[in-house]
Amino acid sequence: MICKYCHETTHYIDKCPTILCKICKEIGHPQWLCKKKKQLKTSKPSVPSEEPVYKNVNYYLKIIDKPWSDI
Repeated sequence: MICKYCHETTHYIDKCPTILCKICKEIGHPQWLCKKKKQLKTSKPSVPSEEPVYKNVNYYLKIIDKPWSDI
């Protein structure tokens, strides 16, 4: 057995004591075993998507006289 993260022969990567989780930033488990990943997926509120603002020449011509603090 060899850990693909720290290359020690005492454990696998799933049980590596030095690995850093990319999701919760805690040490001791990889991101695919993170218990907080499931919590994040279920706790996200569904936000209606806004229509994207396409910034073309006409957009900038409309705001040409606005002060920077209003933009």
